[in-house]
Order: sequence, then C-alpha cells, then structure tokens
Amino acid sequence: MRVLVLTSPESIEARPDTDDTRIQAEEIAACLRTLGHEPAIIPFEQTGIAAALDGIDPHLVFNLVEDVPEGPDQIWRATQYLDERGVDFTGASTQALRRLGNKPLVKARLRDAGLPVAPGLGEAPPDARFIVKSATEHASLGLTADNVVTGPGAAVLKIADREHAIGGEWFAEAYIDGREFNVALLDNGPTGPIVLPIAEIVFADHVGDAPRILGYAEKWEAQSRAYAATPRRFPPREEPLFSALEQLSRACWDTFALTGYARVDFRVDRDGRPFILEINANPCLAADAGFCAAAAERGFSQAEIVARLIDVAHA
Repeated sequence: MRVLVLTSPESIEARPDTDDTRIQAEEIAACLRTLGHEPAIIPFEQTGIAAALDGIDPHLVFNLVEDVPEGPDQIWRATQYLDERGVDFTGASTQALRRLGNKPLVKARLRDAGLPVAPGLGEAPPDARFIVKSATEHASLGLTADNVVTGPGAAVLKIADREHAIGGEWFAEAYIDGREFNVALLDNGPTGPIVLPIAEIVFADHVGDAPRILGYAEKWEAQSRAYAATPRRFPPREEPLFSALEQLSRACWDTFALTGYARVDFRVDRDGRPFILEINANPCLAADAGFCAAAAERGFSQAEIVARLIDVAHA
C-alpha cells in the first residue's frame, strides 16, 4: 500500500519531544518498507496537505501528528481533515482525540464513569500536597518537582506562575505519593485491546518526602541525571494490583472509545490504591520508547506493531 506518514507541522518549535516525533516518523517509514509498503513522510500543513494527498493518493495515513500551531489539544484537526477527505488513518479517532485534549475535562469524565482519579483543588484536605500541571501539554512541558506545593493557596499561586511563565491553561490536583506505572494497550479488533506487560518507573534518587516526579527532564533530557535516575522496568507480576491496573486500562479504552493503541499512566499510593494520571492516545512508537519496550516484552517487534496498526485501521 501507499502509506502517507503524517507528522507535526514543521513550524512547531524544536524541542527534544518534538524532535522525537520526526525520529519516530523515520523509524515508522523504515518499518513500512520492511513490510513491503511505499511510505512518504509529510508534515501536516493546512496549505500543503491537500496537494500531498492528491499527489500521493495514499491507501492509508499513519497518523503521527502530536502538535499543531493552535496547540496540542487541537491535534484532532489533522484527523478531522482526513475524515472530511474520506481517508483512513491509524490510531485514535477524531472524537477520541478531541475528548482527550483537555486533562481536567478528561478527569471529570473518568470521575463520572466511576474511575479513580486524584482529588481536585476543591476536593482534597487543606493540608494536602498538590501538583500543578498543564491542562493541554502532553510532553510534561514545565513539569518539575517545584510544581508540587502544599495547600490550595500555594497551588493557586503556582498555577498563576506557570501560566505567566509558560502560557496556556494549568490546573492542580492532589499529589499521589507512591509508585508510577504505565500500561500499554494494542488494538486487537472486535475482541478488544491486548494489554501489554506493565512497566514501572523507578525513582532511583528518591529520598524521604521529596516528590517523585516524571517531569520534562526525566522524560526528554537524555544526558541529564534526572533522566538516568528514572529508568523503566518490567517487574514480576503483582496481584491483585496488576489485575486492577489492567481492568482500569480497559475501562479507559472503552470510556473514550479508543482504537489502534494507547497508554494509560497510573500512580499507586502507599495503600496500594491506583489512580489514573493520564490517558495517552497514539503514544510514541519510537524503538526506545515505552510502548515498543512493552511490546517487546510480549514478543512484538516495532514492525509487527506497525503491521497490526495498519491492519486495524484498514479494516
């Protein structure tokens, strides 16, 4: 098949997380060639996408758009354009991407569905610790240990500080002190998603009550101490915890009608109670990223993941 690999616009600011999207695109294109397809990498530009679609006439689009000039919560604009053109694409639907664009609204929807999320600013005790996060960024931009503060007043001040310094909308929720897990899901058609082996983030440098944070440096600054001190591991199965994480991940998949692939991030408090941190539609598929690492634990290669995503989207 002719497969158009659609990436974020070239106008997006160059940062480690945005550069990673371009690396991912090259790897996906190499997988497609291995599978016998004809890939072409094109950035999603409103002025050029129509000509690209007409010139290539793809059978399918492999959607890797992670940001647009209007903001990361607007990435559904790319798939909406493909919907309007009647072009099939991999990953989450336009409706799912729209619903997942704003984290406070996602938390409200999960809460309404009876799923566990951290208490919001007006719900936690006044002496609770809060973590301040971007409402729309998906790369932990601006997230450091300094974003954890004590009390709602300090949280409100930190929100104002982050919005002034970085821009965009920010919010606060109770900080869950405990372990962090990632659960990757791979679409398996009518039978529902395959839950891949569960990964845990290790906070190797953690001391005392210092906050355990997987912030921007921990995720993207590969030469930093913070990055080295938060490795991923695949621990032996723990019950009943792992069954609960799998069940909750499937519930997130169903609540947002996800397709293709996804990753759900959790915090588990000191009493063993899991809380849903975030739902990532279309997580990074780079060979060294968490999704491919989990798939490799199950015996899937990067090319096999690409083949499965194409089969599901084409079907």
